[in-house]
Amino acid sequence: MAIKFANNAFSTLSAGISAGATSINIASAASFPTLGGSDHMYLSIIGASYVEIVKVTNVSGTTLTCVRGHDGTTGTSAITGDRIELRVTTAMLQDAFSSSFTNITDGTNIIAADSTSDTLTITGTGATTVTNTPGSDTITINSTAGVSAGFAIAMSIAL
Repeated sequence: MAIKFANNAFSTLSAGISAGATSINIASAASFPTLGGSDHMYLSIIGASYVEIVKVTNVSGTTLTCVRGHDGTTGTSAITGDRIELRVTTAMLQDAFSSSFTNITDGTNIIAADSTSDTLTITGTGATTVTNTPGSDTITINSTAGVSAGFAIAMSIAL
């Protein structure tokens, strides 16, 4: 599932919603990102005395399909004219970091972050890997092609 972003994306509710509604009608979806497949975005509904964060999983015309009450907020009734905005939220950042930065590759070299073991592994074209060891501030260099002593010493000094 890819999280989608847009700058200055907002609209207003074109109809009121109940606290449990999963379809939200808005005045315009033009400034929001296009969602496809399993994409999603987080929007904030802003009322006179509350803010609710919703996870939007589909946009069809001016109708949003969403899961209510994200990031510690609760599904709340809202009235026509309340603003709905794409703002930075904790859930948005967590989704972005967990999906976007798990593996970074240029097609040959790979940087893989494993949040379960807190390790970061860099794999080069010659199958050389550089892996950190969490909690010990050490880095291990493994190579099937062999790493020169000069390289290993330079890495130790650099750290």
